[in-house]
Amino acid sequence: MDGVFEAAALVMRFWFFAVAFVVLLGAAGISINEYREKRFVLGVAQSSIGYLHIISGPEDMMGENVQLMYENTVGRSRRVNIIFRDASVDKAHSQIYQGDDGRVYVNRLGRGDVSVNGTHVHDTMAVYNDDVICFGNVVTRLHVKEV
Repeated sequence: MDGVFEAAALVMRFWFFAVAFVVLLGAAGISINEYREKRFVLGVAQSSIGYLHIISGPEDMMGENVQLMYENTVGRSRRVNIIFRDASVDKAHSQIYQGDDGRVYVNRLGRGDVSVNGTHVHDTMAVYNDDVICFGNVVTRLHVKEV
């Protein structure tokens, strides 16, 4: 019986080492996951040319920022890069891309309306920081990252 009490006393005396070890492993795991996520986000941010801030449109997207890469297709289909679930947006509505000259352009792909600061886009138009771009009834503001 003495051996059982001694074993129990030993366990009670050093249980916090086991708990501290488990907590330390958990903290290390969380730190590693956050580091990986941060590296991914920074990688996307470095390859980004800016973002579109949604001013009005689908209620579930109002106020969101949509990241822009070097070539972006805007539309309603699942096959595009930027999806706006709005009836006024075609399946493949428009493209926003950075040209070889470093400027950002928008063009119209479908039958839907695309306008920049109230001017309708018939073919391709250069866009600049703080321009308001409308894709059908979806109104966005362009923010271009400075090079």
